[in-house]
Amino acid sequence: MNRDHGEPDNMHPTTRSIFLVAIAMMALMSTAQADMSRFGAGINTDIVKASNQVALGLGSLQQDYREYNNGLAPSLPAILDAEKGSITSLRLSYTGMLQRLYVQATLNYSTGDTDYTGYLQSGNPVVYTPLTTTTNNRIFNLTWRVGYTFKAGSSVALIPYIELGEYMWRRDVAPHMSYGVTEDYFHMILGLGAKLLYSPVERLVLEAGGGYGTTFLGTMTTGGYDYTLGDKPYMGIYGSLDYRFVGNWHLKWSVDYRKWEYGQSDIVAGYLEPHSQTKQTQYLMALGYNF
Repeated sequence: MNRDHGEPDNMHPTTRSIFLVAIAMMALMSTAQADMSRFGAGINTDIVKASNQVALGLGSLQQDYREYNNGLAPSLPAILDAEKGSITSLRLSYTGMLQRLYVQATLNYSTGDTDYTGYLQSGNPVVYTPLTTTTNNRIFNLTWRVGYTFKAGSSVALIPYIELGEYMWRRDVAPHMSYGVTEDYFHMILGLGAKLLYSPVERLVLEAGGGYGTTFLGTMTTGGYDYTLGDKPYMGIYGSLDYRFVGNWHLKWSVDYRKWEYGQSDIVAGYLEPHSQTKQTQYLMALGYNF
């Protein structure tokens, strides 16, 4: 819901996370390059090469966000507001396979405008005014994975892993209007997942996987007020095709689907943040280099 709360506070800082992931990537790369003979012991060579690379990807993120009524305003429909649309997405990733240890760090940044349909809240008692406008989005998503590689055949590897991540979304609803409002969403994730890597022919590696866990430390900040969001399950599935086209250079096509919810907040300054659901599908083409 679009609240007339006034000026926003600053967003959760992203520079700390970006700096930490950059340091982590460089440290992991340095460790790997100092021990190249130990890469993926006993694992298919093409899988090992695809699993030891830095990649930069560009594509799109399809955003589908909904806030639910759940009886909060009986006169309004079941969905209080929705954000839908496709925005530009950029990904920087590092993967490393040392002996059987598998590590991955992924930083996503997505930005652009989506379509907003919902209501403007104002006054006391609250008045709901239908609102159709656009929203400017800036989304950071940072994920770390650590797992162990099992050889499942001459050209197959299975990697179960633990993942930890953080998500930040700056949502500028109607940014060019006097009633525009900025909302900053943040949460962490902790979960388990697994991926299957298969090399059907030389230089080509197919990947499929998924994960499940919980969100935690969820907040929404707007107009100087913080709303604590309830922990909820999340899930994700993904697939990719990696082709080493020349030397150590790779092209990678991927699709990544994620879904999570936020639990309804307590009342703060006369307002609350409703129960919501987010679905995102990311399509990317990346250029990678294995070491």
